[in-house]
Amino acid sequence: MAYGTLERSPPPFFRQGPSALTRLLLFSALAVLLMALDTRFRVTPLLRQGLSVAVYPLQRMAQVPVLWAQELGGYLESPVQAQREISRLQRVNAALSLQAQMEAQLRLENNRLRTLLHLQQSMPPTSVAAQISAQASDPFNRTVVIDRGSLQGVALGSPVIDETGLLGQVTRDYPLSAEVTLITDRDAVVPVQIQRTGERGVLYGEPGLGQGGLELRWMPTAADVRVGDLLVTSGVDGIYTAGLRVARVTAVVRQRDTAFARVICAPLADVEGGRHVLVLKPLTPLAPAPPADIVKSGAVPRKPHAASVPAAAGAR
Repeated sequence: MAYGTLERSPPPFFRQGPSALTRLLLFSALAVLLMALDTRFRVTPLLRQGLSVAVYPLQRMAQVPVLWAQELGGYLESPVQAQREISRLQRVNAALSLQAQMEAQLRLENNRLRTLLHLQQSMPPTSVAAQISAQASDPFNRTVVIDRGSLQGVALGSPVIDETGLLGQVTRDYPLSAEVTLITDRDAVVPVQIQRTGERGVLYGEPGLGQGGLELRWMPTAADVRVGDLLVTSGVDGIYTAGLRVARVTAVVRQRDTAFARVICAPLADVEGGRHVLVLKPLTPLAPAPPADIVKSGAVPRKPHAASVPAAAGAR
């Protein structure tokens, strides 16, 4: 048989289903329909929460081999290393015990002074212990997932800390889990103040500085900022409790042609390898966002996300 007489197209036996162009048009129309329904009726958050509840057992099952491997590694740990860790923790515990005793006395004196001056008493925030179960693989989306959700008392906007400082803020909550945006994310903004001088500023996540980069913006060139200064939350945003350790200044660049100094900072919390965290109750819980049709009609004014706190930028 001549080569030109051979049929070059697949036989009808292998032709099943619609063509590739038909499927492309069908799925494109379906995607546009879903986006329109989500914009109009806000169905995606409910669907996402339902899927998170359904997929949660599968996530836990997928983490079982990793947990078993970690437990086996801990079981096979050297006794010498374990004894060293116990000794170190005993020393840390003694130091923390002394600090707690001094803090209790200072808190008592502070409450007496507030009563004398007729000021509102400062109450310690309530917290929920949680564990980091997953981390986003996108390098431009600095988020982690914790194993506590709205059923355990985790609210939207709750600050998240570890043993060394502020880690981030809950930006999406589910019944059994929650997503935490780290302070090093490009959209994260934290109102802070310099502990040494009390001057307030706004701390931004800076992905251009590499992983774990922070920048204290809008600080005048003549501001008293030094390398090594400790930054703590100022509490002016109504979300973060005042006094939480956030970052430490690592570099200060002052130029004559600019009115503001470039202040580079490093986070105190372990944003890369942390595991156990505490979820604090926010001072002012975030209200859920209104539907898009109500915002467009003008009945509800547009409000920025509470984590951005644009008003804090001008609080000096």
